Amino acid sequence: MATITFNKFDLGIDLRKSAAVSDANRLREMKNAYVTTGLATAKRPGFVKIATLEAGTKGLAAALGKLHTFYGGPDEIVHENPLFQAERLVCAEEVTDDENSETSHVAVHRAVTDVHYVDVFNGYLYVSAQHGDVCRHHYLGDDEITQITDANCPHTRTAIKTASKIFSISPDGSTVRYSKTGDPTVWTEADDAGFLPTGLNALGNREANALGLYRGNLVVLMRDGAQVWVVDPDPTAMSLAETVENVGSSYPQSLATVAGDLYFLSDFGFRSITTQQLVARLDDLDIGSPVDTLVRPVLQELKSTPKAVYFYGTGQYLCAIDRQMFVYSVSRTSKIAAWSRYELPFTVDAMDELDGVLYLRSGDDVYRLDEESHTDDGQEYEVILELPYMNFKAPGVLKRVYGVDLVMQGECCFSMRFDVRNVEAVTDEVRVVGNTYGGGLIPLEVTGTEFAPRFRNLTGEPFQLDALTIYYEPLGVL
Repeated sequence: MATITFNKFDLGIDLRKSAAVSDANRLREMKNAYVTTGLATAKRPGFVKIATLEAGTKGLAAALGKLHTFYGGPDEIVHENPLFQAERLVCAEEVTDDENSETSHVAVHRAVTDVHYVDVFNGYLYVSAQHGDVCRHHYLGDDEITQITDANCPHTRTAIKTASKIFSISPDGSTVRYSKTGDPTVWTEADDAGFLPTGLNALGNREANALGLYRGNLVVLMRDGAQVWVVDPDPTAMSLAETVENVGSSYPQSLATVAGDLYFLSDFGFRSITTQQLVARLDDLDIGSPVDTLVRPVLQELKSTPKAVYFYGTGQYLCAIDRQMFVYSVSRTSKIAAWSRYELPFTVDAMDELDGVLYLRSGDDVYRLDEESHTDDGQEYEVILELPYMNFKAPGVLKRVYGVDLVMQGECCFSMRFDVRNVEAVTDEVRVVGNTYGGGLIPLEVTGTEFAPRFRNLTGEPFQLDALTIYYEPLGVL
């Protein structure tokens, strides 16, 4: 009797090769699970609802020790839960005094319909928010009117803080404007506030869509191109450092900085701006290529804005697209770069991390990703792990499998596909509980040339797969 053991699942989902020629550590499916730093696969944490917020607010942003939400109506909203703080965004309307022809601004209450960007600037929040069919930038200082009233403020969805300024794409996408150094309310200042001529430095007619940061530089992304700008508090020190072709994004809220690199969602899948790219090493830039065939159909049916965050607590890039979350587990120490996917019980409207905890908002409900929970607010969810078809390094040789041993925590239902030409050819599931090494192998008899193990968990308990050993006998060449 021969044996073969599989104990590395470090590459996660990888669908670039056919199921019949993939390596054992390139899974065909990893649903509601992720790759651990020990190269095992573990069930994802559950989502626990912690609050249903008072109606009328939008967004969720971690800052200054609170989770902030935003509203625009005249009536004050106060959240009962002290973890949350509702912020009123007051728009401005310009009026002219006919007697002396002087202009001023009066407060206008417009409901907030979406929140695009939030960051802290000099101890106050800077916010880009949607008010129906218009977008407005706000600075929540001590004034009654929070809207930026400088005529050169772009008031577009995309904004970012760097070099002691706020940068934002112009309405026509041809430039990136920036505020005065140290004052985000001032966008008209000689020798300080100004703009980057991104359109003049792009090939063809390309509009800027998104802004990100890469190693202290500003990255301006078009749909199919990118520019890397050196930015500085002194505008005279700003310059175009690099242009990158055939990589870009139409989803500004999908950008996140991961270990110094910039990850984002393009029209064709997940991509990155990396050190290798800027030195013309194009060998490993297409970070999303293992899951492109999963992502592209989701984008074709897109119903909500993709939103991403880098969660430091787990070292993962998380991007929510409708009711799926694509997860990229990254660890240079453990040499992990693995995709998996979570099926969500809700659509994510906003998410952010506060004090090492990831919070997600759906409607007025707020959930916490809870390491101690293995249900979604009491509802069990299914974990599926599928390995590719493997020939045990003996292609074309008929083999008879006698049984398997599993090193694992929790329980699962185990089965095995045995005909690569027929995905319906699969053994009956066998329920396995706990580690079976040393306790007698799990009987599972099947004959074939290639075999694809499959694991399914549907319990409210933890589950982790560390290793699989298959016992078999070669029968000869067909």
